[in-house]
Amino acid sequence: MKNMDENVDRRLREAGENLKEAELLRYEKISNLAILTKLYHAMIYSLFALLGIKEIGNLTHADVIERFEREFVNNGSFKKEYLDAMRFAYNFTHECDCAKMKEPEDRDIDYLFPVSSDFVRFAGNYLEGHTI
Repeated sequence: MKNMDENVDRRLREAGENLKEAELLRYEKISNLAILTKLYHAMIYSLFALLGIKEIGNLTHADVIERFEREFVNNGSFKKEYLDAMRFAYNFTHECDCAKMKEPEDRDIDYLFPVSSDFVRFAGNYLEGHTI
């Protein structure tokens, strides 16, 4: 992507790779939790790109999502639907007891897949229009 910061470009590539892996997992019917995790990470890497985060440091994913809400959703730059999808996926992936982590249903994946794919695409387009 031209005129983009190296970190931003790397994060967007990571987001795209996670989407591709989610597609493969879905095609192979591997695991809904694995698919949802890949979709979640695609969105998180896009957030890192949007927010210019190189290393997460002491931030939590919840901090990053809240910052996205403040800086991009509240001003109307991004749809609330993206925020809702991130929180939905976050709730699955950040269960305290991994052994009791709930397996997402097919309808959860059917909901999240197009929204996360659209978000990653929209974030990339947004960043191309706002040279960092």
